[in-house]
Amino acid sequence: MSKDVTLFLHTATELTDEQWEQLAALGVDVVDGEATGLEVDSQDQLAGVRLASGKVVPVQQLVVAPRFLARAGFLRELGVTMQEHAMGLGEQLQVDASGVTGVQGVWAAGNVSDVLAGVPAAAAAGTTAAAAIHMDLLKADAEAAARAAQDGEVFSGAMEAEVSRRVQGSRAHGLGSLPGGN
Repeated sequence: MSKDVTLFLHTATELTDEQWEQLAALGVDVVDGEATGLEVDSQDQLAGVRLASGKVVPVQQLVVAPRFLARAGFLRELGVTMQEHAMGLGEQLQVDASGVTGVQGVWAAGNVSDVLAGVPAAAAAGTTAAAAIHMDLLKADAEAAARAAQDGEVFSGAMEAEVSRRVQGSRAHGLGSLPGGN
């Protein structure tokens, strides 16, 4: 990038010993303290970063790391959990690999569950969540059918025929609706 790089910690968490060693080995200066403003010269060119202490650190260029926040506040009342992105770049919904949020019936995919997901990754996560939702619905149907069978609530052939006769009357299909049919 450059031989003259300065890292402004601003409000970041304390660096680990390993991070300090790596930055020192790369020759990166580290400035502790909250940045409160920028200084410009008489030609409206960036000249420095002003710290809360009042100190101005000279710079020629400045790169600011973005912080991404998933717009999921409306989901919090459902009981979903927000978590910090693994790289510390923002906050997103906590989900498993299939998009399950931990709240019954609530899945999430795309940028709300991975703030760095581009369109292809978000679409893939949506497909994965859709498959998980479909499987969940199939499982619920199978469980309901099993309960109904245990309770004797499953339609029998005779019950199906009676429902058809009541609903369709003489328009009912089947052998019984044919002249001379049984």
